[in-house]
Amino acid sequence: MYQSNLPKRLFTFVLLLLGVLSAQDEPKIDFKVSLDYSRFSIEGGVYLDVYLMIPQSVFTYIEVEGGWEASVVFQTALIQDDIVPYDPDRWTRTYRAPDKQSIPNLTWVPDISKFYVEPGDYTLLVTIVDVHSKKQQTMKRPVSLELFPENELSISDITIASQVIEAKKENEFTRYGYDVVPNAQRTFSAAAPMMYYFIEAYGLSGTGNYDFHTQILSLNGDVVQDLPVSNKKMPGTSVVEWGGLNTAGLGAGIYKLAVEISDGVTKQSTSQRRTFYILRETAGKQKQAEEKDDYAGLSRGQLDDIYNVVSIVMDKKEKRLYENSDDVGKRAVLTTFWDRRDPNPETKINEFKVEFYQRVQIANRDFGSESDTGWKTDRGRILIKYGRPSNIENQQSSLDEKPWITWQYYELEGGAYFIFVDRSGYGSFQLVHSDARDEVQDTDWQRYLK
Repeated sequence: MYQSNLPKRLFTFVLLLLGVLSAQDEPKIDFKVSLDYSRFSIEGGVYLDVYLMIPQSVFTYIEVEGGWEASVVFQTALIQDDIVPYDPDRWTRTYRAPDKQSIPNLTWVPDISKFYVEPGDYTLLVTIVDVHSKKQQTMKRPVSLELFPENELSISDITIASQVIEAKKENEFTRYGYDVVPNAQRTFSAAAPMMYYFIEAYGLSGTGNYDFHTQILSLNGDVVQDLPVSNKKMPGTSVVEWGGLNTAGLGAGIYKLAVEISDGVTKQSTSQRRTFYILRETAGKQKQAEEKDDYAGLSRGQLDDIYNVVSIVMDKKEKRLYENSDDVGKRAVLTTFWDRRDPNPETKINEFKVEFYQRVQIANRDFGSESDTGWKTDRGRILIKYGRPSNIENQQSSLDEKPWITWQYYELEGGAYFIFVDRSGYGSFQLVHSDARDEVQDTDWQRYLK
């Protein structure tokens, strides 16, 4: 699954889609596959790792000799101005279960696709086809690929991983002798608390030593964990750094992993950050006490970080209580908020809480950009508050009109819709009108299309 040819080969967008089992007319579905990527430097271009995290149980299984089997076709492509300038990457995976009863318990599995390309602005298109049902999902993500600067200290994207171990045999996850198994969800829990990271740094002086520093930050930049600075001898003008962090001590919420590297000779330094998520599962009668402990020791800024996201689905009374409370009261409001909405308090998992943070993750994945976190966008907020829409209609832009999108919710208030317009022309869709209660209502919204 390597795309190593830098010279461009032209493919039309139509031919690309026709190559995937002719599935464009089949029923569409959300397979709940997580998508992530990291950018690295190569000579004359950019090396793009595309990461997937795939729930095996969602696909269609048929009985075969020795058990049950699902077959899935994956295809990734980079599109630029409706042209596919590099060969798409296409592969098939087979998932197996010993019996039908085991299928719901199958684990999530990682996958990876790789491109070596010239710099530019692209759309990453991922197509997934369930062979036995012929159902298809298409995922799109804008990707900006810029050359890393020459003779200047820089860091690649941080790859958040579930595991980094010495490679026994080279495979698609192997980098510099280690298997870097990506976690495209960037989500960790008590059952899987270890978070690993991998980065490359470029533009070092090549002599002397360098410092490497890792921190965990809250959403507003407060230091939650500060790891010791490592001082190391430079092996050359570029280095690879990887490590692992135990997230068991972190409360549920959204955090950022920050890494910084400093050249001891030139005194240059640079840093990189990546968001990750913590889910906490608590059980039965201990749940309320454990969730109180979950917020114990958090500063006001850290509590406010959690509140800023959670307030999307809070009612007005809960917001007033939080905003008028001291730190102890703020912790109590957050704990009560989750407890009140737990659909089944006797289970180990607060299903509402899990669903909420899954929506936050999807919002960040699908609507985030280099300059804006997905949950802060209008589409992200609506997704988190109301869930996935029943229907989406994309209106293409023309010479006279800006692009706009309609989301329809068939079950919300007897049927409701939301209209988003790309007022800036840079893919940042803003909510301009809805017929739902307590949302923007502007019947003259079409003026924003001009």
